[in-house]
Amino acid sequence: MAGTRLAYRQQETRRLLFPRAVPCTGEVRWMSHEFGAELRRRRVHADISLNEMARRLNFSKGYLSKIENGRQPPTEQLARLADAELGANGKLAALVQRTGPDQPNGPDTEFTHPGRREVLAFGSSLFLPLGITEADAEMAAEDPQTRLYYRDQFDRLRKRGQQSAPGLVLRTVAIEYCTLVELAEAAPHPQGRATFEILAARYAEYAGWMAQEAGDNQASMAWTRQSAKLAASAGDQAISAYALVREAELAMYARDATRTISLAQQAQHHVGADPRVKALAAHREAQGHAMLNNGHECRAALDRAETLLGNGVHDGPGGSPLGSTTVKDLNLAVSGWCTFDLGRPKQAAELLERALSRTAPTARRARAMYGARLALAYEATSDLDRMCEVASQVIAIAQPIGSATARTELRRLTRAMARRHNYRPAKQLHVEITAALFGFPVS
Repeated sequence: MAGTRLAYRQQETRRLLFPRAVPCTGEVRWMSHEFGAELRRRRVHADISLNEMARRLNFSKGYLSKIENGRQPPTEQLARLADAELGANGKLAALVQRTGPDQPNGPDTEFTHPGRREVLAFGSSLFLPLGITEADAEMAAEDPQTRLYYRDQFDRLRKRGQQSAPGLVLRTVAIEYCTLVELAEAAPHPQGRATFEILAARYAEYAGWMAQEAGDNQASMAWTRQSAKLAASAGDQAISAYALVREAELAMYARDATRTISLAQQAQHHVGADPRVKALAAHREAQGHAMLNNGHECRAALDRAETLLGNGVHDGPGGSPLGSTTVKDLNLAVSGWCTFDLGRPKQAAELLERALSRTAPTARRARAMYGARLALAYEATSDLDRMCEVASQVIAIAQPIGSATARTELRRLTRAMARRHNYRPAKQLHVEITAALFGFPVS
């Protein structure tokens, strides 16, 4: 029973954080999880007990309690009855709508950061006391220590994201994001508001990366675009430019080379693109060209990136550098990635081996991602012993951290290994990879 309640809370939290249209016919859909919090607020304001409310509406007290706590979605009938009983003039009923087959659906569904009510409803769905008074929020927004805390916390979460399952990290990132939005709204001065909006934008961008690693590209896109929107509101163009880099990366993993290149080039010409953002965008452009087997354009983009990265890694908006900082020689790693797509697996293996040798063992997510590509390179060169060795290491790293990008490369490896059916270690490795992909323990 406890497991069922936890799964339900996770599902409800997901719906709040990643709202999307769900195609259905004549089906009630709970829009923003605001209903339960608003029902309770109006009931208490009217000085009506939960028992009395249940009697008036002819619903059980337990059922109403679950709705107010975000554990049960309301029916359209209940919403109408409660609206009339509390004199809400349609405001309660409007929080529950009937969807039809013409509802929009797709990756471009708009995502907007929650207001104060949504933040409070979010707290109810998790049974966490997220609500703070406006006075406390304003005081916290004015305290420099608050900003320092969230900058340090962001760095800690990035480190944790390299070693933990993305869903675990995403939950914390989302809570901190909601709080930052609330602090931005409470900040009495424009400068303070902009500071918290930029920090919230960084959290939103990282939430997009964790959503991608969890295998939810639609949510990743929504978080990424929200990051750009918040940054633009705060007058920061660097994050907006970097959001294009992230969208290019999502297109790359979708194997859409043309869109990858287009977005990467837009990022490089964006008014807010600093040298680091331009370099990261050049990497995505190079990977797009590699998918199209455009060797000359790929090499030119890699050379641009190497030059741009020559001045080292500098702090980005909000304090932390934009993009990955865990791979010591990022240009070398991306070059190895591209070289494999260009059909030169032996050279790719050499480059990736060198890049991984310079990457710290604690950078588990990066090691899983590039290690899976290295295993692919060894399969292509028929160095099957090394392929099995590397792939086994990737499985050991990728399974506990739940890396969707590593799983994508491992799936490619299983398809490539189909021709190795006479090599017994490869057959055993195929079984282990399949088990890992489906979340089963690997011996």
